[in-house]
Amino acid sequence: MDNTIIRDLFAKDINRSINGVVKVQDSKDGSIRQELDEYVVTRELQRHLATFFKAYGDAIDVRTDKIGVWISGFFGSGKSHFLKMLSYLLENRQIGGKSAIRYFDGKIVDPMVAAAMERACSVPTQAILFNIDSKAGQWKQGDTAPTALLRGFERMFYEARGFYGEDLKLAKLEDYIDSLGKTQEFREAFERVNGESWLQTRDTYSYFEDDVVEVLQSVLGMSEKAAWNWLEGSEDEVLAPDVFAKKVKDYVDAQAAAHGGNFRLLFMVDEVGQFITNDKDPSLMLSLQTIVEELGAACGGRVWVMVTSQEAIDNLSLPVGNDFSKIQGRFNTRLSLSSSSVDEVIQRRVLEKTAPAADMLAQVYEQDAAVLKNNFTFEGGSRSDLAGYANSKDFVASYPFVGYQFKLLPDVMTEVRKHGVKAKHMSTGERSMLSAFQESAQAIQHDQTGALVPFWRFFDTISKDLEHGIIQVVVCAERAAENAEGLESYDVRVLKLLYLIRYIGYVKATVENISILMIDSLDVDKRALKDRVKESLARLERESYVARQGDTYSFLTDEEQEIAQEIARTPVDNAQVIESIKKRLFDSIYTARKLNRGANDFPFDRYVDGSIHGTSMGGMELSVVTMASDLGRSDDAELALKSVDKAIVALSDEVDYWAPLVNAAKIRMYAQTRNLQELPPSTRQIVEAKMREKDFNEKEADALLAEAVLHARCAVNGRMIEIRAAKPAQVFEQVLAQLCDVVFEKADYIGAPVTSDSDIRSTLVGNVQVGLAGMDAGNTRALKEVEDYLKVQHQRHLDTAMGDIQRQYQQKPFGWREVDIANVVAQLVVEQRAQVLFGGQTVQANDSRMVALLRKDADKAQVRLRMRMSDRLLRAAGELMCDLFDLKTVPSNEDKLVAELKERLEGLREACLAMARDYYTGIKPAYPYPGEDECEKIRSEVADVLKDQNEAEAFLTTFTKHEERLLDAKEDFDKVVEFFESNQRTAFDHARDFLNRTEGIEYASDDIPGAVENVATVREILKDPKPYGRIKDLQPLMDPVEDDMKKLLGIRRNEFLCRIESDLQDLRAQAESQKGFVNQAKDAIADAGTKYESFKNRAHSAQSLNELSVVATNWGDWLSAAANEMYDAVDEARVRMDNERRTTEVMSTGEVVKKVSNKGAAPSAPVPAPKPQRKIKTVRRADLAKPSRLLSAEDVERYVDELRSRLMQALAANDEIRIN
Repeated sequence: MDNTIIRDLFAKDINRSINGVVKVQDSKDGSIRQELDEYVVTRELQRHLATFFKAYGDAIDVRTDKIGVWISGFFGSGKSHFLKMLSYLLENRQIGGKSAIRYFDGKIVDPMVAAAMERACSVPTQAILFNIDSKAGQWKQGDTAPTALLRGFERMFYEARGFYGEDLKLAKLEDYIDSLGKTQEFREAFERVNGESWLQTRDTYSYFEDDVVEVLQSVLGMSEKAAWNWLEGSEDEVLAPDVFAKKVKDYVDAQAAAHGGNFRLLFMVDEVGQFITNDKDPSLMLSLQTIVEELGAACGGRVWVMVTSQEAIDNLSLPVGNDFSKIQGRFNTRLSLSSSSVDEVIQRRVLEKTAPAADMLAQVYEQDAAVLKNNFTFEGGSRSDLAGYANSKDFVASYPFVGYQFKLLPDVMTEVRKHGVKAKHMSTGERSMLSAFQESAQAIQHDQTGALVPFWRFFDTISKDLEHGIIQVVVCAERAAENAEGLESYDVRVLKLLYLIRYIGYVKATVENISILMIDSLDVDKRALKDRVKESLARLERESYVARQGDTYSFLTDEEQEIAQEIARTPVDNAQVIESIKKRLFDSIYTARKLNRGANDFPFDRYVDGSIHGTSMGGMELSVVTMASDLGRSDDAELALKSVDKAIVALSDEVDYWAPLVNAAKIRMYAQTRNLQELPPSTRQIVEAKMREKDFNEKEADALLAEAVLHARCAVNGRMIEIRAAKPAQVFEQVLAQLCDVVFEKADYIGAPVTSDSDIRSTLVGNVQVGLAGMDAGNTRALKEVEDYLKVQHQRHLDTAMGDIQRQYQQKPFGWREVDIANVVAQLVVEQRAQVLFGGQTVQANDSRMVALLRKDADKAQVRLRMRMSDRLLRAAGELMCDLFDLKTVPSNEDKLVAELKERLEGLREACLAMARDYYTGIKPAYPYPGEDECEKIRSEVADVLKDQNEAEAFLTTFTKHEERLLDAKEDFDKVVEFFESNQRTAFDHARDFLNRTEGIEYASDDIPGAVENVATVREILKDPKPYGRIKDLQPLMDPVEDDMKKLLGIRRNEFLCRIESDLQDLRAQAESQKGFVNQAKDAIADAGTKYESFKNRAHSAQSLNELSVVATNWGDWLSAAANEMYDAVDEARVRMDNERRTTEVMSTGEVVKKVSNKGAAPSAPVPAPKPQRKIKTVRRADLAKPSRLLSAEDVERYVDELRSRLMQALAANDEIRIN
């Protein structure tokens, strides 16, 4: 390779001043000449110039209000530089002996665009170029904030005319003085009074108020008071937009008149987008819209507003609800500059090579093209356009830089600017892309050809714009490297690089990518470079300058370093890390609690470095040892020796899973000691980032632990074994499988495995499964094992919970599944070799609770050895069952015998309860059914026996002890049952109806004496508590009575009919006897005939003497009421007649005149007192004439005397007697 040094490759001196700092305010001719001369018109700028000059040129001859130009572009796009070039071109001043447009000769490809530029630049133009933040930023706070933009425009307009725009009040005064043509006079007068030049002292004019007042009086003729009023006035100094637009129009019109009728004024404003954008307040944005509208309408195209912004106009942030279309409409010309052509500008202005250098570099590329391509291939999803060199031409143009740097650096500068207060000013051009590349090239200018600029060098070019905290980190690292305090000088370069890519999401800070970014020569040894980078990163991480998260590294700020160091100093016990490993191994990688082999599930206990995870299952021991334990570091012989009766998995020590878990534990402990809500925002963000780092560390540890398991050394029961597995869980399964054969030697006792509750229910009803092929008679050995265990427990007088049995046989040496253990006990219960108890009571095999008590509720149930009852008790119980229930045979099986007895007794009890419910509840009738006592007696006896039903032997014993009482009660109860189930009950019910119909028959004893005796006998039978043998006698007793009753009923019906006919005639005769009031009496009993017919019909319908007696009673009641109504009607009529007689007078002429009382006059005589109400007593004839038997004249006389006496006695106490 050529020995030419880098500096000699360039066509232009790399150390010359190229004005890399682009400032819109810079106006030195020398600087302007260089800018114009070296300005690169890229392909993109060719298009933008064409667009702009087309719109601008069309407005030269035609009036327009479309005078807004919006130039957008992110950092490095050259938008500020472009705006500045437009100002130079349009003003077209003489620079370095030629007009500005001449510097573009040969740079514009399209002749039509060049012609448009010539024409536009021929128009007399004044450009007011300024950065809005530097000229109006002071007004963005307080009350002036909404008008800050307008104040900035007005300030620059005044300053362009020579006035003091920073103080708008003073500028307005100067403008007014100038409009009077007295500017020079005013300045001379002030200098004469004050002694100093007005232009030099006007910024402090408030200190010379007396001088100003004096000058205002002498030059403007103001009174002293008026001058002082102006000085002390507090009126708003800013002009309204329309007033400002008119003032601008007046100015441009005057300038146009002075320049032959044509003139342009340009407001060229840099960084407007950032200045006006506010998510909550749109006032500045609307202010810009208003300014452009007013200037466009007032000036008609003679005034233009051109602005730059980082955001395109349609991407600006605007509060919700505001219409953005209007401001967009004000800026019809929109130019969006990208940073894609930044490399073209840099290559032509800074990196252009001499012809010999270009040829030499082309040869170099051809020799090393393949290597160069491989060296600059980024990993981890980086941007596809991040690469080395596209071809030989690209290599020549870019050298000593690499293609990716032109793409990456603009994004680095943008992100750095976003994340630092000081760096925000970077966007004003104080450190441009151009200067960054020039300074980086200068840093290696003395190196020989073959050297490259590593990306870290760009840190030095932007360091002046970085926060003090960032610089302090690097300075500390440099000092540590100089003093050999844990760092080397190369580490500082890596640290600078890590800061540059700190916020770049698409470049993952891995060792590979960092190595690419650190390449500093064409013939780099990539492998050696990566090793060097790894060593450097390790030192930086150890000294807390960087943080590692998996395979990526990040720069730590000063505050982040402090927190990282505090975390590093946080003590963590190994036990905490082991707890974390246990959870990750056994709650994530291998979660099984039992090893499934065939029909069995074998439990095992899980240990890490001797610490158990979860509760002990009493099964196999799976022991994991880590790199932190002595056993984990021991050789195979010792590992095998320690594995007797257990399986040991020694995690591979070639995988560092320990470090990320330690770091995660430290971060967790640190965060627990901090109240995040009380921390400053910056600190809180760092701690939150650390918590995310913790999460990443834990995920990383999961993957590393899985790898450590896959490559673990394994030992089982005293020997090393080799495991081949694709997944870490398979490692555990294989070592446990080998251990299982040793530990669970009685696992094959389960020869008939089951799978579900339904299988156990099948066993409980007697369907025992056959054993698997080749196994010994199903579960025979398992049944004997559990039965023997229960025998031992019985001999020791110990209770045995079903839960204890479950745990006992799930452990070694059995390893039976829980469902199989439940099934074995179920089989013992069915075979009457064991019994299950709940709450002290035996649970039968057919009990719905049984399966749950064997499984999920196992700890609630007790299991006991079943002790067989004596044959004598079983025989006695069976014989009694046959006698009691009239059975020929009973079950010989103990449980079935007990079950059938229980069923029959419960059936008998239910029959008693049903009989009581149906026949013996409620209000007792006059003649209740017999058998209530017998029913209650048998029910009580059965209930006493059933009290012991949950204990089979006690149940049968109680049953046999109650033999005599049960048989007696049952014999009596059977008669009651026969009563209700035969026709005896029907005969009893018929007799009860008979007695109801014959009630009161004693009154007819003279007529039917035999019937009375029969009724008494029927009543006696129904009241007998045990009438069962006499029920047959009821019907013969009732039949003759029924016949006599029918005959007597006919006689009594005829007597009643005769009576009511006579009563009706008497009633009507009484009505006829009421002289003077016959009509009233008849009216009162008008319905008597209808009533008579009704009662006659009822008499014919009566089916018994009682029923007929009721009809007779009802007739008597009606007759009495009818007579009273008749008498009351007659009395009322009589009273009315008497009243009329007292109020009429017969005149001498015979005329009847009714007397009318004068209500207003006093009465001439006292009003007589009202007559007292008459006392009337109604007496029934039946009560007066009592039934009697008269045999002589003396009997008649005596009967009449008694009747007379009763009547006279009644009349003595009343005014009237009525006999009905």
